[in-house]
Amino acid sequence: MRQILLLALMASLLTACADSKERSVFEERLAARLATDPDLKDYNLDPKEVAECVTAEIAKTLPGLRGSPARKPYWEAYAAFESARTTEEALTTIKRYKDVFGSEQKASAAALGITEHIMNCMGNLIETAHPAPKTQE
Repeated sequence: MRQILLLALMASLLTACADSKERSVFEERLAARLATDPDLKDYNLDPKEVAECVTAEIAKTLPGLRGSPARKPYWEAYAAFESARTTEEALTTIKRYKDVFGSEQKASAAALGITEHIMNCMGNLIETAHPAPKTQE
């Protein structure tokens, strides 16, 4: 019985590592792109911190728990979306991952959602770093 539990634990750790690897690839690509973003420089935001926030927000939308094999194709898709540099590349990538998301429209929404998450995370981090002054009533 202990051996079965040990094997199950080891298997879950291996899948968690796989999820972490795919997730890390996306996060690294995003951080690299954000490193050249002038808005982040203007507000003195760390690209890695923004990328971590975006990755965490996307992770909340994925099926299954962290480490679930079901997440791997999603992280691969997000990394591919992040790597696309032209409209043609983006459209090809969306078509390639339509089955992961269920349709081209849903894959497109996921790709566009990266930008929305970036804006939300930047706003939250700016607010944290530069809180608005409290008004006296």
